[in-house]
Amino acid sequence: MNKLKIFFIFLLSSFLFSSLEAFAFCPFCVVTTGAATGFFRWLGFDDTIIGLWIGSFIFSLAVFFNDFLKKKIKNYRAPAFLMICIFYLLNILILSCLGALTLCNEILGVNKIIFGTIIGGIVFFFASFVDKFLKKQNQGKVFISYQKVLLVIGLLLIVSLFFYLVFK
Repeated sequence: MNKLKIFFIFLLSSFLFSSLEAFAFCPFCVVTTGAATGFFRWLGFDDTIIGLWIGSFIFSLAVFFNDFLKKKIKNYRAPAFLMICIFYLLNILILSCLGALTLCNEILGVNKIIFGTIIGGIVFFFASFVDKFLKKQNQGKVFISYQKVLLVIGLLLIVSLFFYLVFK
């Protein structure tokens, strides 16, 4: 019970003293990446693929939470990168406490879930820039509805297929 109190105090303090540059991802994207994570685990996919979706979920959740705090708290100006790092560290801490991070399940000396989580965050971050580039090409307008969501999910599926073919 004492560890649980420490965890919630750390969680609350990290939210109060951190921030994130707004990338404005929608809640639909957060829910989609979270659901896909559970779906891949249920299907028995490799931990690298599951980590990929966990990483994108963490990134989107951190950005979404930061946007929420910016709307609710005046003068909220903590750096975006700090919020993402805190969310990632909390995730690793939780996975470690649950025993999901084993030494025998590694790639390039890094646990497969952590490796996938890092790549998932990078893919999500990259999708934001692709979306901005496409909007710039179309005079500030999206080409299709839910363009940002489709880019994220599409890129995650492509990288998931790559990991599936490499690590099966």
